[in-house]
Amino acid sequence: SKHRQRVIYHEAGHFLTAYILGIPIASYSLTAWEAFRQGQEGVGGVQFELADLEQKVKNFTDFPAFLERISTVWMAGIAAETLVYGKAEGGESDRFYLQSALKLAGVSENNYAQKERWSLLQAKTLLEKQQTAYQALVIAMEKRASVEECCRVISESLV
Repeated sequence: SKHRQRVIYHEAGHFLTAYILGIPIASYSLTAWEAFRQGQEGVGGVQFELADLEQKVKNFTDFPAFLERISTVWMAGIAAETLVYGKAEGGESDRFYLQSALKLAGVSENNYAQKERWSLLQAKTLLEKQQTAYQALVIAMEKRASVEECCRVISESLV
């Protein structure tokens, strides 16, 4: 279906961006049923392995860099949909996560829109530069390839 294909493009944007920015991917699901079978709450998406990163971020000097990377990853689904379809239909939870992190970091609400635009631009630029890897990942995710296989496909296709 068209909606399912849009979800794949959206989640592939998150996956590829996380991979490139060094945020480990634990799993992904493309439907609520897949998420449920994996023991996740929600409707699916890319799940990150954050335990190692949390240790690094405890040193507050590392937090701003991590926040920029994860913000770019959160906006990558919206960026991917926009590149493929001209506009995004999904991404409400991505925006919520970004705003929650910005609030936690003490960023003024007046700067949320600017931070979102910056993160969206970073994600869009990354996806445009890595179109070959992005398209290869979409094909792998359509086949429900494992995280390891998706990572292999990306590494073989990076520019």
